[in-house]
Amino acid sequence: MPILKRLSPASCHTRNYHFEVLHNNLFLFYFTSFLKNDLIINNINTMAVIKRPDTPLQETFKKSKFDSSLLSTLKPTKLTDAAIAKKLGVATAALSTSVTLSPNKPRSGKKFLSMYSAMMVLADPAASNNIALFSSGFPTAVSPGLQVAFDAITAGKKHLVEFNISLNESNKVYKFRVFQYPTATFQDISISGSQVISVLINPEANITTYGAQIMQLNTKAENCGWIFHSLKISSVG
Repeated sequence: MPILKRLSPASCHTRNYHFEVLHNNLFLFYFTSFLKNDLIINNINTMAVIKRPDTPLQETFKKSKFDSSLLSTLKPTKLTDAAIAKKLGVATAALSTSVTLSPNKPRSGKKFLSMYSAMMVLADPAASNNIALFSSGFPTAVSPGLQVAFDAITAGKKHLVEFNISLNESNKVYKFRVFQYPTATFQDISISGSQVISVLINPEANITTYGAQIMQLNTKAENCGWIFHSLKISSVG
């Protein structure tokens, strides 16, 4: 039998948490700092701690084929300013101020990040714990992926969106469909290793709202897990 212990709302406060919707009004919280192996179950009327030997956080990492011991040193590949400028077709000095979105900062002004079918989201301020885990091995009604919608940084200019991700198994080929809006065109790509997936968005007359999306195409049998760190939107000044 599990041991149940009542908690006050104040005793449940921590910055490091994860939740999954289990039912309409039941949430599973993973506290990674203070409660360690405890599970917090919260519904409309009850809050309790269930003591048990396994750790759901570690189980989720295992399912997505990620070595959790690497979490503190995990660093995504990012484009340099020179590489961004080259893709935009301008000199580095011509770049304008960029905007970065991530799991703990999914919105900035009129720029919004959406995550679809994530297995787990950690929104700690620390960079190594500011991630979302995805995998084709646990399919839902919506394919794993990310989408950003944003107002133009510089109206009438090109924009570049870079998705910074890490692929959990270097020996596998990861497949994504990459969309760009407002033209709604897409390209299917195959990649391996830590990668930046970049999307170049050309300006359209009388349109100031743009978007980009990546959608995983791997099958359940391929069981390809990956991590999202952040995305960066750059433009020309």
